[in-house]
Amino acid sequence: MPLFCLPELLKFGWIPFAAILAIDLVCYVLIRQDVSKGVTGAMMTVAHFILFTPFSVAWTKLAIKGPGAVANHPPFSYSRTQWRYLLAVTAMMAALLVLVGMPFVLLRYGQRNFDNQISLFGGSVMMLGLGIYAIGYVRLAFVFPAIAIGRYAGIRDTWKQTAGNIERLAAILVLTFLPYWVIRQAFEWYMGYHPPGVIEAFRGCIDMLLIALTTTALAGPALAYKAIVLDQPQDEAAAQSISAAR
Repeated sequence: MPLFCLPELLKFGWIPFAAILAIDLVCYVLIRQDVSKGVTGAMMTVAHFILFTPFSVAWTKLAIKGPGAVANHPPFSYSRTQWRYLLAVTAMMAALLVLVGMPFVLLRYGQRNFDNQISLFGGSVMMLGLGIYAIGYVRLAFVFPAIAIGRYAGIRDTWKQTAGNIERLAAILVLTFLPYWVIRQAFEWYMGYHPPGVIEAFRGCIDMLLIALTTTALAGPALAYKAIVLDQPQDEAAAQSISAAR
């Protein structure tokens, strides 16, 4: 889609990309002033989700309904749809922090204090939480496209819609996001380390561009939502929901 929908990519992507570059520059200055990387990393994460939520909504609409659905869409705006989408993302991130982040802190505490029991417990709970989160994320993957096109009817309906498709949805999520991750890792390996300067600034810009382009992978679950839910006959969808409820 980034290749075939380049005008839409530029229309909806240039504002959040320019803003995230500016925030990245601010974080770089803060790091030079001995501000913790954890603080600046949290700032970048929050900024990325806030800035790219309008892009995510527009790109999802584009994937499901085509260019006509976003022809009159403003390049960057927040309405009720965008706020609901951001709320869903925030809920997912909060679940990740509870299920994975807190056990990871416990794991690190045990490692720093050479307490094997605490480390083992923290690591075990973290892996269990990661598994629960991964399954829950796949089962609720249709929440985001449903919100984007105004078809969200609750978590219960979303859970039913993904019943029987968890393996295929997991494969779609992995295969759509994996190429961007591989390209980014290859780029980081190729560039290596450079001291602050022009080359490092160039590396940082390209890195942020690759992170921004990763958002376009949302088209994968969006198209799966279209094929499994929207393009399915109503009587067949109802039958599937009943069997899933059983």
